Amino acid sequence: MAIATQRFNFDTYAAPVRLTVAEVQTFLTTLGDPAQAAKVARMQQLQAALEARMRQINARSPAIDGKSTNPFVLAAYAELFDIASLKQVDDIVAAAKVFSSLETAAGRVVEDVVPPFYGWAQVDSPGHTLLSEIDSARVKDGTVELIALKSGPMCINDSMVSQIANAVSNNWIAWAENYGVNNVRYIVGMNYSTARNSNKKDWHIVRLAQERLAAQGLQITQGCSRPAPRRPIADAFFTAVSGDKTLRVETMQGRGLWAHVAGASDAFLQICWAMTKCLNPAAVAAGGNYTTGEMREIVEFAALVNAPNVSEAEKQWLVLFARHFVDILEGEQPQPIVLI
Repeated sequence: MAIATQRFNFDTYAAPVRLTVAEVQTFLTTLGDPAQAAKVARMQQLQAALEARMRQINARSPAIDGKSTNPFVLAAYAELFDIASLKQVDDIVAAAKVFSSLETAAGRVVEDVVPPFYGWAQVDSPGHTLLSEIDSARVKDGTVELIALKSGPMCINDSMVSQIANAVSNNWIAWAENYGVNNVRYIVGMNYSTARNSNKKDWHIVRLAQERLAAQGLQITQGCSRPAPRRPIADAFFTAVSGDKTLRVETMQGRGLWAHVAGASDAFLQICWAMTKCLNPAAVAAGGNYTTGEMREIVEFAALVNAPNVSEAEKQWLVLFARHFVDILEGEQPQPIVLI
């Protein structure tokens, strides 16, 4: 079967990522522990850095000019949601377009603030140069770790897959030499979401880079897929060797990415808490009706978290942010029945 039509089994690669009430509760409870004062102070520093950088975003008001709006979409939306006046259109377009325009800007905020905060060097290189497919780097234990940060689970397209795979296969030796090491670890990282939620284009970067390196004669020591009776089983990485140099190429998403970057399993909650503290949040009552899917679940999940020193509003916003890093919110588990 041609590779273009080959289908893969992602069940292992994209196993569900969960967040439990107990995990959030433990995280918030430790914020009041005097022994965690240094960690809390660090999160306050992260909050300040994010807040300062976000205030630099230039959020322009959208225009209705045939470029930023689509008349057919406007007609369809008005019909489906009983929109009657242009004032309603004005409010809807403003919210939708500003939100959309912030996607790229927010991704830049992440690049500028989060990896450097956790000790990584930011790499800002012109396009089509040696380092142009790298956003963050660090050298650790004789290995240079390089990350290409992508803003979300659906942002990578086929042309980007080919472009990044080319960069890896053509430049990895030069990357090792540039950083004075023999070992390269290249990570395609999603700022949020999960492998299960992605369009899998990030994994296809890994697959295509492996194919191109194998075609060059590189020895693949561990592949990113394994044979299986029906479909090959996808794995998140491959490794290769050439002389005295080794290469690992992989993909990480959201929670796992930031755990690796920060060296802390709760790093994504640290980031979500720092973003929450940037706001002046207001709480909503549990049990309300919501238009967006899962908002009710988020509010009800937050209500289960017992953290007396944290406001309901802060819990709700923290869980809202954290929901974007997991597939499943797991509420309180029923207590086992003890028979006497």
